[in-house]
Amino acid sequence: MPAHDPQPPQTVDEIARSLYRTAYPEMTDDPDWVEEQVSVAVERISRAEQADPSTSPGARRLDNAVINRAAPKPSRGPRIAAAVVLAVVVLVAVVLGITQRQWVAETAISSDGILGLSIAAVVAALATSVSYVRVRRRKILSCRVRIDAPFGVDIGETVRLEGEHAAVSDPGVVVVRVKNTGGSTIAAEDYVSPLALHFPGRQVISVDATEFEPVELQRVISKLPGFTIDEDRVQLPEVLLEREASYKLVIVLSGTIPGEKHQIAVEGVLRDGRITTREGKEKVGPGTLAWGGLTAICAGALAVVLLLNNVAPFTKLPRGVACEAGSLSVEGSSAFGRAATELAGSYEAYCPGSAVKVGTPGSVEGLQRLHDGTIDLALSDGKFDEPDFTRFVPQKLAIVPFTLVVSKNVPVDSLSVADVRKIFTGGARVWSDITGNPRDTGVIRVAGRSTSSGTRRTLEKYLLGTPSAPIGQAPATSDSCRDLRPGLAASSPIICEQGSTGDLIDRIATLGDAIGYADVSDVAQSTAVKKISLDGRDATLDDIRGGYPFWTVEYVFSRGPLESGSLASAFRDYLLTPEARNAMAGFEYYACAAGEQDLCSQR
Repeated sequence: MPAHDPQPPQTVDEIARSLYRTAYPEMTDDPDWVEEQVSVAVERISRAEQADPSTSPGARRLDNAVINRAAPKPSRGPRIAAAVVLAVVVLVAVVLGITQRQWVAETAISSDGILGLSIAAVVAALATSVSYVRVRRRKILSCRVRIDAPFGVDIGETVRLEGEHAAVSDPGVVVVRVKNTGGSTIAAEDYVSPLALHFPGRQVISVDATEFEPVELQRVISKLPGFTIDEDRVQLPEVLLEREASYKLVIVLSGTIPGEKHQIAVEGVLRDGRITTREGKEKVGPGTLAWGGLTAICAGALAVVLLLNNVAPFTKLPRGVACEAGSLSVEGSSAFGRAATELAGSYEAYCPGSAVKVGTPGSVEGLQRLHDGTIDLALSDGKFDEPDFTRFVPQKLAIVPFTLVVSKNVPVDSLSVADVRKIFTGGARVWSDITGNPRDTGVIRVAGRSTSSGTRRTLEKYLLGTPSAPIGQAPATSDSCRDLRPGLAASSPIICEQGSTGDLIDRIATLGDAIGYADVSDVAQSTAVKKISLDGRDATLDDIRGGYPFWTVEYVFSRGPLESGSLASAFRDYLLTPEARNAMAGFEYYACAAGEQDLCSQR
C-alpha cells in the first residue's frame, strides 16, 4: 500500500498475521505455525503494554526518547515573584516575632487579631477551592507512547517485511495511548493545531486505531477525516473526547534499528489546556498546594489564638479586673439570679483559678446568711431596715425594673396603682371588681412572693404603700393558687406565695385569671404570660425617669470592708466594670454609672 495513504483500521493480531505471512512466504501453507507465531507476538505486545515497555525484546526506554513539543514553556516570572513576596512576609513575621513578641501576642489575642486571622483563613480557603476547581477543570490530553520496539524474532532468524511496492527495512512498531485525562470535554474546536507524532529518521508505514473507550468512540473516529501520514509524521484527526475517553494507536514504521536511539516528538496545541506525554492526572497544582498551606497556617494560628484566649495567663482581662484564686459564695436575690450566674461564669472564665458559687434563696434570706457568716457576699433588691443588716457595707450595682404579670386570659392590659393596691391587699375577688364588667367573672388568683423576697418588699414600699409607710401584701390563703385553704370563707381572696421568680412566672402561666409580679428580664423569657402597664407607663428606663414606680436598685453587700487582694474584693470590683455593666444591660438592668447615678441615689 502507498506510504501516504491512510490505512483501514486493523487489530494487532491482524497486523502480526500479515507481517508473518509476508516475512515467511514459505510457511503460508502451514497456517497453524503462523497462528502460533501471531499468538506469541500478541502476547508479547500485551505483556509489554501492561508492564514496562522495556520488557519487550529490543524495546528502548521511552523517558528520554519522547519529546513533548506540545508543552508550552512555563513562565517562571510569577512563581519567582510569589516566592520573593512569601519570603519577605515570612522574614518580616520572624523579625516581628523576635523583636516585638509582646505586641504580636497582644495583637493576636485581641478581637481585631482574631477577626484578621479568621478573614485570612477564609480567603485562603476560598483561594484553595478556586485553584483546585480550576486544576480539575483543565483540559488535558495525554498522548503516551507505551511501546517503541523493532519486530523481534528468535535468535538465528531474520525478519523480512514486504510492502505493496517494496520491502520494509528494519520494521518496528509504536503503540500510543491517547486519553482525555482532564476535567472537561475536549471538542474539535479546542485544537489550535492537531495532535501529531513525529518520528525523525524513520518512515511511517501504517496506522491503526484500536481499543476504544467508550466503544462508541470508534464510530465517531470512523466518520472523521483519516489519519494523515507524511513520511516520518502522523497527524491525528481532531477527535471529540469526553472525560476519560481514550483510544490506542498501533503504528508500523521502517528504519527502527535495534540498539539505535530514535526520538518521538509529540506535537500540537490545545486551547485553554495542554498536551502531555505522561498519564496527565493532576489532582492538585502548585497554586493549590500553596494556598492550602497558607490556609493550614492561618487556621492553625487561629486555633492557637482561640486556645490562648481561654487559658490564663494569656487571656486579656477587661480593664479594672484582677484575678484572685479561691472559692467564693454569693447568695440572695432570685430576680437577679440569672444575671449573677452569668457574671460569675464570666469571671471564672477570665480567672480559671477562681470558683464563684451563686445561690438565689431571696434577698432577705441572702442577707441573713451573710450575717450568719455562711456566705461571703449577698445580693439584694434594695436595702432593708433590719438591725442585723445595718452594719453591712453596700455597693450599688444597677436599676432593676419590675412589672406586673398576668395569665393570657386576664381581661386587662393596664392597671392603676389603686387597682394594684386593691388586688394585692385582698380587696378584689373577681376581675369584674377591677374592670366593672359583670361578664368578667373569673376569680382573681394572686401569686405573690414570700416575705424573704426583695421584689415583694419593693411592691409593698412603692406600689401598695410608701417607703416610710409600706403596706404589706395580704397573707396567703391558698397553697395551690387554685383553691382556698380548708376552713376559710368562700368569699376570701385566693392568694399564694412562691419562693422564686421562676416559680411565680410558671404558676401564672399554668393558671387562669392569675396575677403576680417579677423583674422584666425573667418575664421576657416566657411567652405564656403578659406584662401589665401601670397608669399607662411600662417598665422601661424612659418611663422610670418619667415616674414609673415599680423598680429598685440591686445591691451587693459585704459584712465589712473587703480585704484588698481577696477574691471577694476582686469579684465585687468586677461587677462594677464596663464588661459586667454590658452583661447586666442584656438582662435589662441599668448600671448605676454615668447618667443613672441620680436615679440610683433615690433608692
